[in-house]
Amino acid sequence: MSNAAANNTTRRTQAERRESTIARLVDATISCLVSAGYSGTSVKAIAEQAGLSQGAIFRHFATRQELLMATMEAIDDRFIDGYRAFVSELRKSDTDEIRVAVLALHKITNTPEQIAWFEVQQAARTDLALQEAFRPIFLRNQKKNIALASELFPDTINAFPMQDVMVQLLIQVFHGQTLDAHIEQSESKAQAMLDATTQLGHMGFQMLSSLNKR
Repeated sequence: MSNAAANNTTRRTQAERRESTIARLVDATISCLVSAGYSGTSVKAIAEQAGLSQGAIFRHFATRQELLMATMEAIDDRFIDGYRAFVSELRKSDTDEIRVAVLALHKITNTPEQIAWFEVQQAARTDLALQEAFRPIFLRNQKKNIALASELFPDTINAFPMQDVMVQLLIQVFHGQTLDAHIEQSESKAQAMLDATTQLGHMGFQMLSSLNKR
């Protein structure tokens, strides 16, 4: 093997190791945020969860906040990929687009990633430095959610006025349900919310379709 080829292999291996380590740290940060909350997600706790030294964290991230923001960016990507995957799976057995959209949203907002996201979002209310760092990720996620809805459900979304607001409104419904579930764990209530949201979606779509035909 030539020196150039050996160097390329070494660089690839180093890049792969770095990527693998960062993925472990992101997963560990999510686990800590879920189990210990924002205040309990220390560098030491993350390192222990990842099975790495604290020094390994600081080789990749200058501060705890930098690691937290990398985790939020990774969660943002997982939200989009996960929602798309849920929709694809649900469509195999359900042709009701509104029900598919609602069920997929319910699924994605009941993941560890969503809880971790909430922990950082809530902490950012009083931590101005965290708020400033998290804001662009949060706003980018909102734009990506709207674009994804238009991509996956173009006929349904385009039937509603103020599409951006409608998408955010639906997301807020399930964000609230996810937060409430930690205090009031009720499967029957969760199912009732799913059914009611789906029915309201159908009612709105039918009303708008009728108006458009006039």
